[in-house]
Amino acid sequence: MDDSRKALKAFLDIISFDRIISILVLCIMAWLLLVLLQFCLKQLNKALPKYRLIWNRSYPFMRLFVWLCVIVYSIVGIIEPHENLILAVVGSISIVIGLATQEPAKNMIAGLIMMINPPYRVGDMVTLSGHYGEVIKLEWSVTWIRTFNDDTVMIPNAEALRTAIPNSNSGALDEMVVVKFTIPMNADHQKAIALAREATQCSPYTFLNKPIIVILGNEHEFGHFLQTITVKAYVMDVRLEKKFMSDINIRVLSAFKNADFYDAQQTVLE
Repeated sequence: MDDSRKALKAFLDIISFDRIISILVLCIMAWLLLVLLQFCLKQLNKALPKYRLIWNRSYPFMRLFVWLCVIVYSIVGIIEPHENLILAVVGSISIVIGLATQEPAKNMIAGLIMMINPPYRVGDMVTLSGHYGEVIKLEWSVTWIRTFNDDTVMIPNAEALRTAIPNSNSGALDEMVVVKFTIPMNADHQKAIALAREATQCSPYTFLNKPIIVILGNEHEFGHFLQTITVKAYVMDVRLEKKFMSDINIRVLSAFKNADFYDAQQTVLE
């Protein structure tokens, strides 16, 4: 009992107005430094967009390093507690925190595992908990993604590690996009393949350093056999995925209509 009272008295002795102000000033300086770092990274993204994934991925480690420095310096350089006080306070607080933060602890441990062996990174296009979008922020406990509907979704890291995670680009700036078309069975399939490839090559969003693949298939729908033309091509930037898909649809469908493929289908149906 006497030891507890001594520990409490020692704890009250180290609490002073000057120390509290010093810690607050240190936290404000750390926050301003992080704001400055974010601003610099945004400018780098604009100046060198080719490397924007590298800049974005470096920020979580910068933030972690800054706040660890703040915590360590606050304890060692400002508070300077006695060893007995540290043991007493840590023992009491650890029990309370351990009971109250079991679920957050899972997420934080999962976040640490993901930093060491990441299944995805900032800038990757992934599907998490049924939401597909770009990873915009990785924190210790949660992952933030932005969908193509401009929704920002927060997903616990423990949830992310429990399921399979489809990753469309795996750290690359480009990404494969798949678009499927159907044409009548009596249409010229060789001409259709050539038109689809040429139309995709003409798109301003196509990443031409990687191959364009056009696959011919067939299917049976509503009592009719149809040919399928599947275009697999790479978009130059993952954020342009939907624009790229729309552009391919417009170009390929226009080419097929100009070739009278769908007029032939109408003749067959009649």
